Order: sequence, then structure tokens, then C-alpha cells
Amino acid sequence: MKKLKRALSIASLFLIFLCIDAHGKTIVIATSSVVLTNVPIWVGIERKFFEESGLTVQYLVMRSDLAVKGLISGDVDYMQSASSVLRAAIAGAPLVTILGVYNRTFFDLVVRPETKSLTDLRGKAIGISRYGASTDYAVRFALKANGIDPDKEVKILAVGGGSDAARISALEGGIVAGAVLQVPSNLAAHKLGARTILQLGDYLETLFAGLGTSGKKIQQNRDETKHVIKAVLKSLDYMARQPVETKAIIQKNLRGIETGTANYIYDLTVKNAARNGIASRKALENSLLGSEYEGKPINFDKLVDFSMAREAAQEK
Repeated sequence: MKKLKRALSIASLFLIFLCIDAHGKTIVIATSSVVLTNVPIWVGIERKFFEESGLTVQYLVMRSDLAVKGLISGDVDYMQSASSVLRAAIAGAPLVTILGVYNRTFFDLVVRPETKSLTDLRGKAIGISRYGASTDYAVRFALKANGIDPDKEVKILAVGGGSDAARISALEGGIVAGAVLQVPSNLAAHKLGARTILQLGDYLETLFAGLGTSGKKIQQNRDETKHVIKAVLKSLDYMARQPVETKAIIQKNLRGIETGTANYIYDLTVKNAARNGIASRKALENSLLGSEYEGKPINFDKLVDFSMAREAAQEK
């Protein structure tokens, strides 16, 4: 009888271990908001690319500063705002940027209906979120590339802090002739008669989104980190090959958006994705624009590790 009970206990434990293995390990990925750069993670969860490696993703929205603290404490495994991870690492946090998925901004320069060309903006105001923000640098780079001096030939005006609605209102009211907006605000402005004259991501290469984690995570569980990277890279490939299915995933996660908006988001996210997951040196440098580290000599080799992205790309 004792032997039978012991056998049953061992069998029960074996079943418990099987159940744990079947469900896999849960990892926490943090994002600062529900935005376009979330698409590869949504695809990876929906198409079970993470589960293929025994990983279940808990995808949480939290402030970037809290996510950084979570990475350090171990409560968060990965963070999508790679630029925030990079800046924290420069400041001394034991964090590493491991993936650069979006190395272009998603901002548009949207102008009033009467503005037919960029030259029409000379002498007029362009609305941004705040001075020194990514909206500021993005439009300055684009104007310079098109032969317009942003310091002398236009007036860069901070409107409404981080509120796209305030910039749309200023644009509609004629307070500004152009405004830097992102999806879906740019499309809302289009419905009021405005139009996109420049996609600013074409001019400013920067580390917009990717993944960062702790140095401890890489040291103790490099295989898991590589599996996470591989799942994201698979998602990027899937997005490029399966437009209809990807658009459906976008609409599922951004409830209530119109088909036209989903199409726009799809085109933008696929166009700007770095499918190898590697950010250039220029993208890393430009991600520090507007910060206290701008223009300072930085040894990025100690702050980023794209070796796992290279390995994952070969193993996909």
C-alpha cells in the first residue's frame, strides 16, 4: 500500500511538472503606451512565436521610468523603449539595449490646405510638442534636408505640451501653418482638410523602439533573451509577408480604428522596421538628442549587445 501511495505521489509530481512545462515561463515586457511600435509584439503573441520557445508574454503598459526600475529589480524582464534603456545605462544603470526594431520616427509634418509646398512654410510657424523633444529634432532635420533653415526661415512653436489635439487645434485655427503629428492624430487632421507634406522618419535615424533588458538577465539566461529576440524577428518577417493577417491583428488591438487607419499603420510599421533588429551607430547617437548626453563621447559597445540579434537572425 505504501509503495502504491509513493508511486501515485511521484506520478502526481510528474504531472505537475508537465503542466508547468506546457504553460512555459511567463515573461514581462513593458511598453510606455499603446502605440504603433507595439505591432511586432502583438503579432508575436497572436501567432504564438513566443510560445514556440516556451514563453508566455505578460505585456504591460507602464511609465518608462517605472519600467527601468522594474528591469533593475527583476520585476520586468524586457522593456520596449530601447532609448530609455540606453539613457539609463549611460547614467550607470546595469542595463543593455539588445534590439533596435524601429530606427526611424513615425512623425508626419502636416500642413494646412493652402500650403502647396515646403517653400510656403517660410516665415510661418510649425507646431511641435516641446523644445528639445523628438518632434522638435525630427522636423528640424527634415527642413534642413529640404533646404529650409529651421532657425531663420520658420518659427518652431511649442504647442500644448504632449497634446496632439492642441496642435491640431492650432493648425485648424491658423495659429500654425504646419504641425508635427503621429498616427492617428495626423489622420484626424487629414479629415479636417490638412495633409501630410513630409514623413519625418525619412530624415531622422534614431532608436525609436526595440528591446532592452538587464545585464544580469543576459548573464544568467542568455538563451531566453535570444528566444525573445527571435520571436520579435519572426514577427517582423510575418508582418512583411502577411499584410491581411497583420492588419487584422492591428485592428484587434487598436479597437475601433477604421480599416484605412489600419492600412496606414501597417504600411508605416513595415516600411520603418529594421528586420535584423540592429540599430546603427547614427541611430544610437541621435537617440540622445535633447538629453544631457547629446554630443558627448559615448562608448556604445558597453551599452548595447546586438550579438544575440545576429545569432537569432541566422537561426530563424
